[in-house]
Amino acid sequence: MSDKELFEENVKVEVKEEKQREETPTPTPEPEPDLPEPEPEEVIEKPKKEKKPRKKRVLTEAQKEQLKINLAKGRATSLANRQKKKKLKDIAKEEKTIMEDEKIFENLKKKLTSKQIAEENQKLKAELAELKAAKAKAKVERPPTPTPEVAENKKVEAPPAPMPVIPEKKKVLSAKQKRQMLRGL
Repeated sequence: MSDKELFEENVKVEVKEEKQREETPTPTPEPEPDLPEPEPEEVIEKPKKEKKPRKKRVLTEAQKEQLKINLAKGRATSLANRQKKKKLKDIAKEEKTIMEDEKIFENLKKKLTSKQIAEENQKLKAELAELKAAKAKAKVERPPTPTPEVAENKKVEAPPAPMPVIPEKKKVLSAKQKRQMLRGL
């Protein structure tokens, strides 16, 4: 069956149903005297306005050329602004990575110093244990030391002056050197 035939059958069925409804009497309720009858509402259909076709803007060749020039200028300006923002973002990103690298470096420095201190403590403890063992094995009595005699002719020489201790200068590492140190981790 075609669509047209189906549509016609549906319409026929609907028409038959409407006739049956009209033939069967329906009891109508008696209107109450106190209530006014409701007025039937009319459905008012507004006529649809037809859309007017849009008028095309007519441009002269000079106007078209001017618009092309303006478009090129705008694109160039936009490109320059985007490049400037990209550079600023790159600088901010680099600064952020440098700060993060410094934090990592400081943390590693603390860990290394604490490891070095722990290793040194172990070495000193081992050395102390060896010395105690050696002392226990070799309890050799020393001869009593003679009392110092003061001689008038002898001059007592003063011990040599101690060398002044110069504190080591901390080497300041650049960001590049820090990254190179951290690269192997």
